[in-house]
Amino acid sequence: MQQNTVSTPFFPNLNGLRFAGALAVMLFHCFTLHRDIWGDFYNTQWFKAIGLVLNKGHLGVALFFVLSGFLITYLLLNELARNGSINLGHYFMRRILRVWPLYFVVTLFGFFIFPHLPYGVETVHELWRYLIFASNIDEIIVGMKDNINFLTATWTISVEEQFYLSWGILIALLRFRNKNTFLWFFLSVIAGTIVFRLFHLNDERTLYFHTFSVISDLAFGGLIAWLVYYKKLSAFFEQLPRWSILLAYLVGGALLLSEGKLLFGPAAAFARLIPETVFAFIILEQVYANHSFYKIDRIPGFFEAGKLTYGFYLFHCIYIWYWAHFFKDHQLTSNFGYYGLYVALVFISTYATAWLSFRYFEQPFLRLKRFFRA
Repeated sequence: MQQNTVSTPFFPNLNGLRFAGALAVMLFHCFTLHRDIWGDFYNTQWFKAIGLVLNKGHLGVALFFVLSGFLITYLLLNELARNGSINLGHYFMRRILRVWPLYFVVTLFGFFIFPHLPYGVETVHELWRYLIFASNIDEIIVGMKDNINFLTATWTISVEEQFYLSWGILIALLRFRNKNTFLWFFLSVIAGTIVFRLFHLNDERTLYFHTFSVISDLAFGGLIAWLVYYKKLSAFFEQLPRWSILLAYLVGGALLLSEGKLLFGPAAAFARLIPETVFAFIILEQVYANHSFYKIDRIPGFFEAGKLTYGFYLFHCIYIWYWAHFFKDHQLTSNFGYYGLYVALVFISTYATAWLSFRYFEQPFLRLKRFFRA
């Protein structure tokens, strides 16, 4: 892809990566939520071995964050190069049209409709925090008392909105017209999150959910976008030989599987840099490398499914809740065959709902974004 162009850029394989991240999160939640309902097979050694991989599915969230930071930053840099400034009104409206409608539908469903449905329960969460995109903070405060789970999925949306809305205000105040302002902003955010994590190493929920603990993922994505746009980092990836790409994937996979086991004590504050670096490599390799051993959009269905990942992510825990209760009530929890059927039904239900949501609910809002193009 030609760099520093003023045309609207297209990034191949990002759709496939989005769906891979969403699928990883779904499998992680299928393996970890409601695990008490399953039979003895759940505690067998071979199933625990599967869990060693599935338990890393939560890293799909970090992939989302890094990818989002990369894409949105690149588009803003492109707008800045084309127009000499960033239209913050258009920037905010694009965010609102993409994120807010479905977020608030799921939120209001969880608070007002779900409690009155079969298997429904009242939530302990505070609605006002969800309305101001602070569900991640709410999860830190009351999440341990909650047994709904699907409302928890909104925490990542809250983190992104806090970051991007605050970033927009900073752009307005600091007038990010000098390209180096972006660089120092991203480096400052990454350094700040390391310091924050250093002071909260013994607070697992804060480390996992707090904005100041995880926004380095978004800033890291922004940093690599800056390096691609201004420092031609893409040229390096274009020339990578296939053997080095394969080696990097093997090392990166090993690092991800070892997540949480490599750094201890104060050094653990730097642990998040490992998946950030791995996912940054994957993103840039998939977009720019000319000698990839495989491009993810070639997997049948992944490109189209990438368009559905927002709904797929927000809906999957709802179906995990319902199908888990269904299988428990019908005593279908005694062997791996039932578990495989359970995962398949969660996937099919989630995908179908995400497709319907995208086509009939999200797309009408997305079409309005043409009025707020950069």
